[in-house]
Amino acid sequence: MPYFRAFAFVSAMAFFVILVAPLQALARRRDWPLQYEIQKFFCRTMCRIIGIDVIPRGALSGAPPRFVVANHVSWTDILAIASLTPLLFLAKSEVATWPVLGFLARLQGTIFVERTHRQKIPSVNFALAEQLRAGRDIVVFAEGTSSSGAGVLKFNASHFAMLSDLARGPSALRATVVPAAFAYSPRGLENGENAEALDVGWYGDMSFVPHLWSLMKRGGARCHVFFGDGLDPAAFHDRKELAAAAQNRVEGLLARSSAGGGGLL
Repeated sequence: MPYFRAFAFVSAMAFFVILVAPLQALARRRDWPLQYEIQKFFCRTMCRIIGIDVIPRGALSGAPPRFVVANHVSWTDILAIASLTPLLFLAKSEVATWPVLGFLARLQGTIFVERTHRQKIPSVNFALAEQLRAGRDIVVFAEGTSSSGAGVLKFNASHFAMLSDLARGPSALRATVVPAAFAYSPRGLENGENAEALDVGWYGDMSFVPHLWSLMKRGGARCHVFFGDGLDPAAFHDRKELAAAAQNRVEGLLARSSAGGGGLL
């Protein structure tokens, strides 16, 4: 079975890169709605091939534009949440150089940030603000890195600053901050209980291919995507307070998933 998954993964990647990518590039250049359907179709296809069942708990609250902040367990988080709804992502600059995946990330309009060069944060925030003004929903993994998923790392408040500026500016735009949490469990478990029993995290110095092969050999996993109630940036004094509130919501979502409740905050 893992060999079949591996063959299907390579074949699907080749199909999308050679045949679908040119159409997606054209759709994005012309701003056709088709671009969003292609993104969802690609992510759903890859999830099926890898063996990841995506289980949404709740939905994105509020109306676009929304600023989705989440914990980060693995690169599969991106496939999982984008299989549910069209989204734009903020990613570390290294992703742009990855073979194939980097090309696909650039094709989707991913905004890249060099985390070691903080002086470039304002320009990245400007790009994020422009996308929000255009009505796009953006996903930011606020921990700044992936982890085992056992807990939530401290949220980086750098990209929350422009949300307050947008909300209080002369042409005020309130982008709802939507907390989201990812929890993985073996197939056969409901509501994300005992999600800590399955570590699909891609973190530290793990190499991509061995990690992908490990996922395929597991025989599948469930990715539970929990959505919490939205936060209004204008209700907070500064970016750090807003980031802390979002982190608290994400931690609450994960706590409920571990308890097996599957509820929302």
